[in-house]
Amino acid sequence: ICTPEDDVQARWALILAASGVQIVSGSVYAMGAWGVDLRNLLKVSMGDMSTIVAATFLGSLFAMLGGLSFDRLGPRATVALGGALNTAGYTLILTPILLGESASPTVRLVLAALGAMCAGYSSVSLLDNVVCMACSLSFPKDRAAVVGYLKAVLATAAGLWALLYIHVFQAPHGPGLVAYLTFTALASFAICLLALIPMQVLPEGHRKPIRGRELIRLGMVLAATVALSLFDVGVSFGYSMGLLSETPALGYIGVALAALPLLVLLLPHPPEEDNGAKPEVEAVAQAGTGQAGAAALASDGITFGQAVVGVDFWLLWFIQFVVFGSGVATNQNLAMIFESAGAKSAAGLGVALFALTSSVSRMVVGILSDRYAHVVSRFQWIQVVAVMSMASQALVSTMALGGIMVGILVAGLSFGTFFTVVVPVINEMYGRKQFGVIMGSQLACQAFASISICKVLLPRVYSHSAAGASVCEGTACFRTSFLALAALNALGVAAGL
Repeated sequence: ICTPEDDVQARWALILAASGVQIVSGSVYAMGAWGVDLRNLLKVSMGDMSTIVAATFLGSLFAMLGGLSFDRLGPRATVALGGALNTAGYTLILTPILLGESASPTVRLVLAALGAMCAGYSSVSLLDNVVCMACSLSFPKDRAAVVGYLKAVLATAAGLWALLYIHVFQAPHGPGLVAYLTFTALASFAICLLALIPMQVLPEGHRKPIRGRELIRLGMVLAATVALSLFDVGVSFGYSMGLLSETPALGYIGVALAALPLLVLLLPHPPEEDNGAKPEVEAVAQAGTGQAGAAALASDGITFGQAVVGVDFWLLWFIQFVVFGSGVATNQNLAMIFESAGAKSAAGLGVALFALTSSVSRMVVGILSDRYAHVVSRFQWIQVVAVMSMASQALVSTMALGGIMVGILVAGLSFGTFFTVVVPVINEMYGRKQFGVIMGSQLACQAFASISICKVLLPRVYSHSAAGASVCEGTACFRTSFLALAALNALGVAAGL
């Protein structure tokens, strides 16, 4: 017999386990903080480094396999696979550094790119996507709020990993990139292993709204995430302005803040309350439109074959393509963007600022889109996202320090809002029948964005501006690329309308 205390414990154990998995997933987004050091240790060109960055999300071409694993095997087995593959990915990135010049440049590049692909694929398709889908199904009345929190943890984790690298591991004051990659691989394995026991899609009887005294728990985990984001930005700003030096204690404080949400498990269990829960099917009405939405409402959902022939599927796919491509082009190349702009030390601040705006927007929009769906629908939030993404790329294209920083801020807002809203949108549009496969097929656009934008567009403009040099300096290094991305996002705005 399941008691109310067991009910609450299962719900919050799932949320906290999912947040731990998101911390692991966030490590791949901190590559912007250590990308230059990786390039130098591997002794590769900007074009080769762009191949490694592009490979990070190339695996999304096969995101449907992660979705199929979720549909067939459930979240626990899929997270176990993701944790193992994530650890293997960082180990592969580490290997060519250890081999050094005993391996050919081609071998070093292939190993690093393969490792980046494994780390990126597992982070997106087997970890992040899976725990968000599990919680979207487990909390039908609060799916955007819970998914928004998890996406905020993901964004904040990027700043945390960047902070750890800069203040604890980066040479010469720390042990260096080798030690950082070793630590990341081991931490990924351990955290995912601990998350396996509570990882599940909650049974129907446990899928209750977060109301009454449980809102205190939600407030606590949200406050802890905001505190970590503010800490990341404050430390990064002080470091970039020369007010702070590399201080390992700052990294340890960041880790302690990341662990604060675990304290909610020590709170007394709230009594069972009658919160007026309605049947789960009503939650689908928020985003379901057209034939797909009607079919999802009328049954357990529709198949991938039915979804893929709809216009809405491809419009959403294209918007995700441009928003993701623009966000990754900005965030994953921050070290080189600031290097070209003559402000290399600002890279850490840029990563943290992106993480802050992205994480806060995820939490705020998640709650607002649940509570005020009758005022602003989730589809309207996606239209707002497209406009913000276009503005962000235009701002970064100025290649002035102020313009880049504001552009990063707006890019974080658009990136965070989109990836909070898109999971409930797909869940509500297409239902549960093949949720994983449909979500995975949407994520495939990330691979195309990574290849066309991070591998083709940015490196070609950068290399042309460098005029044969290995490092490009000046505003021309990235300006044309981001102007082109602004124009591409204008098409995304049209698709959203």
